Amino acid sequence: MTDHEQQSRTPDLRIEHRMIGDVAVVAIQGEVDGSTANQLADAVQTGLDRTRALYCILDLTDVEFLGGAGLQTLAATNLEAAVRREPLRIVVDANRPVIRPLEISGLEKILALYHTVEEALAGEPEA
Repeated sequence: MTDHEQQSRTPDLRIEHRMIGDVAVVAIQGEVDGSTANQLADAVQTGLDRTRALYCILDLTDVEFLGGAGLQTLAATNLEAAVRREPLRIVVDANRPVIRPLEISGLEKILALYHTVEEALAGEPEA
């Protein structure tokens, strides 16, 4: 059940912030590249600031493109979340435009990846 929701939009990126109980969920739609990576970083920062739980969920299931700048941003925001002791749980489902760059870069080995928001809430990582 969502108790708070906020959306922002740019031509290539749509960001939705919502709360599920005490957990901040940041959902990204569109393309994460050099022109939108800073918006992703800002969105994750907002989610980390808003979460009242011990973690924040980043939902990338509707991302259509994840470029090098997006990968760097994911690595940096994941590190920041870990330093703050509010780890990111990243939902990727079977989204090939996200999964493939994560595999190529090796980030899938260090990020906490989940198939669904529900699995991320339950803490059940993808197999």
